Amino acid sequence: MEWAFGTECARLDHDEIEAVGSTGWRPFGMEYVALERAQLGTRVDTSRGRSRPHDDAELIATVVRNVLPWYAATRVADLARAGRCPDWMPDARPRLRPAEWQQNQHRAYGRACDSTELPDGWQPIPRRNRKGVIVHDRARYTPCVWEPSPARIAAARRAYLDWWGYLQDVQAALGATNLAQICVSGDMPPMTPWR
Repeated sequence: MEWAFGTECARLDHDEIEAVGSTGWRPFGMEYVALERAQLGTRVDTSRGRSRPHDDAELIATVVRNVLPWYAATRVADLARAGRCPDWMPDARPRLRPAEWQQNQHRAYGRACDSTELPDGWQPIPRRNRKGVIVHDRARYTPCVWEPSPARIAAARRAYLDWWGYLQDVQAALGATNLAQICVSGDMPPMTPWR
């Protein structure tokens, strides 16, 4: 996959019929093209510059396009082009942190809120002050959140498993094709690298 999309620069065609049987019709004439080039003030190099991708690379791109839904095919192709796998959040552990921070000249600390704002908030706490008068102190608390949230970690790992399943589908489909110079191996990335 990395060879086909990264090295050979194979592309996924959204409309393969248009890509193969194109009539070459443009919605504008050659006069428009000449005027645009004249505005640039220089001649545009229209040479191809590179050869076409290898036939096996184009066949791999076609298999990816036809086996997977469009969003999955573009995801697999983009990751293969970059030589990466999806971020499954390695070493991510949910930690309880204050929702908001305050800072003074010494340190940063969690911003405290009044508990009476909560639906089941604590009632003010009665106490005697130094003059013997009963005063009611408001109970304060620091709202906290789990960061990263377990749902976010689970979503990242679910996306990794989806990508792994897409690769397995492509591998099975490529095993049934006749590639000229490429041999499809059974090597796959680990299914659950977080275990």
